Amino acid sequence: MEEFDNRLENLKMLLSSQSRQSWLFGAGISFGSNIPLMYPLTTRVEGVIQENASSINNELLNALKADLSDDCHIEHILSHLGDLLAIGNRSKDKIAFINTVGYSVENLNKLYIEIIKAIGNIVRYGYVAANASSGTEEEIGTEINSIVKIEPHYDFFEALFKNRSNLERRSKTTFFTTNYDTLLEDALGLHKKIVCDGFSGGAVGFWNAEQEFSKERNDSRTYYLYKLHGSIDWLRDDDYGLVRARYGTKYLEKTSDIMIYPQATKYVETQKDPFARLFTGLRATLMDSQQNTLITCGYSFGDDHINAEIESALRSEGNQTTVIAFIAEAPKEGVVINKTLDAWLSCPIIRSRVYVAGKLGLYHASKKPVTESPENGYSWWRFDGLTQFIKTGDAE
Repeated sequence: MEEFDNRLENLKMLLSSQSRQSWLFGAGISFGSNIPLMYPLTTRVEGVIQENASSINNELLNALKADLSDDCHIEHILSHLGDLLAIGNRSKDKIAFINTVGYSVENLNKLYIEIIKAIGNIVRYGYVAANASSGTEEEIGTEINSIVKIEPHYDFFEALFKNRSNLERRSKTTFFTTNYDTLLEDALGLHKKIVCDGFSGGAVGFWNAEQEFSKERNDSRTYYLYKLHGSIDWLRDDDYGLVRARYGTKYLEKTSDIMIYPQATKYVETQKDPFARLFTGLRATLMDSQQNTLITCGYSFGDDHINAEIESALRSEGNQTTVIAFIAEAPKEGVVINKTLDAWLSCPIIRSRVYVAGKLGLYHASKKPVTESPENGYSWWRFDGLTQFIKTGDAE
């Protein structure tokens, strides 16, 4: 009990008193806003393709799924498709094979575009999968009836800014996300905060990251937001380059040009603009010589290219970054939380700067949690649970 209280106090101090704080968010924080996690998203994308696409798209999608493992999701499918496109483009006949069947680059590219368009619309307007065990019925958001909710993100920022109100004028808080939705910047805007996301301009913005991210944040209301995997409102236009576009206009309306990169080949993409610039920002923040706390929520540590940046910073001599991960344990075959956090908590070089607030308790420098013995586990690993923890300071 005493050990838990001591570590809890350390955790609260890191959350409330550090002047430099960085947040890394993943898909889990948008689940309560009716944006699906990976497997429901995959199911819905497949449904859209089957409803709207040509027979060749359906055939190709089925061939891709048959060629992958049974637990594949849409990122794996896009990754496989991306690899086949690369092979096809290098071949003399512009064909790539799945098993013994050849598919043209043209058809491969059509399916790729249809999947990107489907992801964009699902994330933009929301989707709730049916769940018989909870009695949840399927909901499909549309352009005229979006079901996406802003309240979870709005409430989080309200709690965060209140918790750090005495630090806001001298603090430096930066947000990173792998999500494609626009809920973070929308919620910040509703709290009258200035969002710097690398674009200049108005509702339609142009990519100007070198200038935007280099600006000194003299105004305490300004927050940097790095969307590491792109966004549903970013378009790569042939004439205008990378732009941030508005929904529902007749211009800049090609949803096939959405700039999102969910493939497993993300490492390659991070070497190119705009992702190279975004990852430079992540690296610079983590490698800063001053004390810094990196807090994650909704992030499953499934992106090796991001995990590598964090670990590199933690292992860097003189680095003062502390990691706090709010995440549920996913035990499997000897794994306690996940492979990455298990390894960090076991590493004598970095484990003292790694905290994990899990469903089963609080981990620090060990894979064994300390707890107050809650009967039903803690809720702080969820986005709404984290918001409540920031509000009250009580581990529930």
